Amino acid sequence: MTEETIVTILADTTEAESPVLSRLKSLGAHVRLGDLEVGTHVISGETVVLRMNATEFVESILDGRLFHRAGKMSLNFPRSIFLIEGDAYSTRAAIAREAIDGALAFLVGVEGASVLYVRNPTATADLLFRLAKQAQKDLTYGMAFQRAKVSPGRQQALFTIESVFGIGPATAAKALTRFRSVYAFITASVEQLTEIPGIGPKKAERIHSSIRWQDEGDSGTQSAALSASSTDTVQ
Repeated sequence: MTEETIVTILADTTEAESPVLSRLKSLGAHVRLGDLEVGTHVISGETVVLRMNATEFVESILDGRLFHRAGKMSLNFPRSIFLIEGDAYSTRAAIAREAIDGALAFLVGVEGASVLYVRNPTATADLLFRLAKQAQKDLTYGMAFQRAKVSPGRQQALFTIESVFGIGPATAAKALTRFRSVYAFITASVEQLTEIPGIGPKKAERIHSSIRWQDEGDSGTQSAALSASSTDTVQ
């Protein structure tokens, strides 16, 4: 990248109202807003960044979203960076320190991600700009918004199972070992789900209900369409 080349940063539409974007623009960055499949910012074809404040980070640990998002990021980019604004250990969330430590250990030790703490959105923008400038130093091509490419086979199956509510990386691996395919997993009964190590009756019921949840809106039309579809299949 020459001195005259402007640093380009792709930002997800969820960041549209963030003070980070205005700060990036004031620093001279060319910010392109669009729908990213993973992360909140892409600073090169090799690196994706996920920005969260401390409360969002802790909440994503509690509901499991953090591990799902981390897995998707590592599947599609060689480098993943987590930028956490504030102190994750000082939020009011009901979470044990050990749980936060475990999540950080997972991100770094298992997913191979980098975790950086910053004070506020301004500090986030300043660091993002520096990271992007360094990442694009020898870049000779433009970046583009692309759909994420998930590797086929076992990796894709694990990612799909892990997206189900209540299923983390370790449990997804156990589920795939037990059922051998995503189809067998999602069609399993509550009793069969309890055969996954670590899954009790109550959790199995929640997983089963989550997989079979249906939007009640316009249910009559949906039922009729499903009925017609079933009839066509039988014929």
